[in-house]
Amino acid sequence: MPLAQRQTKKEVVTAFRTREILAAARRIMEQHGLEAATMEEIAASAGVAKGTIYLYFQGKEELIQALISQVGENLLQDLEGILERPDSPREKLPQVVSLLLDYLDRERVLFPVYARDLHRGPRPPEKGRRRPLREMEEKYVQLITRLFAEGIAAGEFIPADPRLLTFFLRGLIRAVGYYQMAEEQQDAIKKALPILLTLLSSGLCQPANSPAEEAPT
Repeated sequence: MPLAQRQTKKEVVTAFRTREILAAARRIMEQHGLEAATMEEIAASAGVAKGTIYLYFQGKEELIQALISQVGENLLQDLEGILERPDSPREKLPQVVSLLLDYLDRERVLFPVYARDLHRGPRPPEKGRRRPLREMEEKYVQLITRLFAEGIAAGEFIPADPRLLTFFLRGLIRAVGYYQMAEEQQDAIKKALPILLTLLSSGLCQPANSPAEEAPT
């Protein structure tokens, strides 16, 4: 590793401690819920004093934001991995839907805060260490839009504005999250996956051997 890229001992310790605190926060929040989780419990789970947490995070809200940012970065990485595969856009689409629903299921505790902040438009973290939510959302939209654009160009998807199709898909995924949250449906994802795949297959995908039409401008 070049000298300029080497981390100092302080940076290594900070990164390690941050990961440990975030992992502990996730455990406690999944056990007790966001509202009931306390900084004392998180500190105990992380094996540090409560005051130590405040050296890295200003409070529970910043911890939650850090967790959402962490999830968002992981999702973008996994999404990019699917899009880089040699599969056709038609084959990638159900993989993407399954991935998004899987994240929705695993992160059901964080979804209410994500949904709230998406509308509220949170300010970037003061420390500048994490990518703002809206920036990650735009990257997510760009990746899905690229998939739809490639599928339209290949004649596999209906001719339409690919970004509009992305927002349709985004809305459907989020609707499943709202259903899961409002109805407290533990099997919401299991129910939603075949329905979404059927809707997308019948509504977005061109029939096999169907000639591609020019997308509207």
